[in-house]
Amino acid sequence: MKKLLSVLLALAALSAALCVTAAAAETAPAAEEPEKLPPFVQVWGKVSPWEGEGIYLKNDDKDSHLNEVVIHPGDAPAVDGGTGLPLDLEKVKEGDTLYVWTGPAMALSLPPQMSVLVIVGNVPAGAAAPEFCEIARRAVSPAPGDKGNPTFALTGGETLEVTDKTVYTPWLTRQMVRMEDLNPGDRALVWKDKNGAAEKVQLLPSVYQGYVSTFATMHDVRIAVNGGFDAERDQGVPQFSGQRTDKGVMAPIRGVAEAAGYEVRWDKALGVVVSRDGETVFSVQPGAETVQTPEGEGYLSAPCLKEGGTTYLPLEDLCHWLNLYCSWG
Repeated sequence: MKKLLSVLLALAALSAALCVTAAAAETAPAAEEPEKLPPFVQVWGKVSPWEGEGIYLKNDDKDSHLNEVVIHPGDAPAVDGGTGLPLDLEKVKEGDTLYVWTGPAMALSLPPQMSVLVIVGNVPAGAAAPEFCEIARRAVSPAPGDKGNPTFALTGGETLEVTDKTVYTPWLTRQMVRMEDLNPGDRALVWKDKNGAAEKVQLLPSVYQGYVSTFATMHDVRIAVNGGFDAERDQGVPQFSGQRTDKGVMAPIRGVAEAAGYEVRWDKALGVVVSRDGETVFSVQPGAETVQTPEGEGYLSAPCLKEGGTTYLPLEDLCHWLNLYCSWG
């Protein structure tokens, strides 16, 4: 009861703060862009007794609303923090410490319940747990003659520094992994050295069907599917022109979808129909503000546009429905 009261008081305080912020916005000059939620949330705790489903984690941080959580592993990779090998969750016992990462959304319950993206356990005493990250753009190396190491831009705005000593490993395969093999949308666990550079990068299973990269020109926005704009590395990568509008970048549905492995057809009643392996993914009519999916209706950030025989959707919406990672150049 005491904890529930504290949560309600916190929500009331947040509501009041939002009202004050809204009132101040009417008189104050244009403010900076509001702070965005982090793309991923890390929680940790010791495995504690729990009669329900899932694993109950509890830590001693009384100031955090996530000091008690219930995680539901599902198919998330479980990794040994010392070796990088699979962690057998059936052997995890009461008192063991687990580190998990999840998205910002979680069930509104006490304690909060969440599905997870990755679980790390068995971290050696005195060692730091590896960090979870998602690649936003391919590695950029210093210009010739400049000092420094290559860096990856990460989802959320941070960067990851790698060196010529960084070791890259796959998850449950024997494939060779190099720095050049990490693409936008790839997720990884990273063990860092004392300077914050990556000692080891373990590539995790992909959750996307692919990725798109963008490059702004004076006249339009170039869109590349499963590649970028390097003249040597990205020869033959499909590229398309996107249209700039006051609502953002509009991307050609057929071009992007077919390059990503989907089938596209026109139906007089349904409009543009996108499918994969014979199963409809979504359909949309020119001018519509929603797409139709097998699960129901989905909203768009701008209406579907048809111009010159080509049908467009907002790029971020198209990536969402095609399950592609969108990497802004």
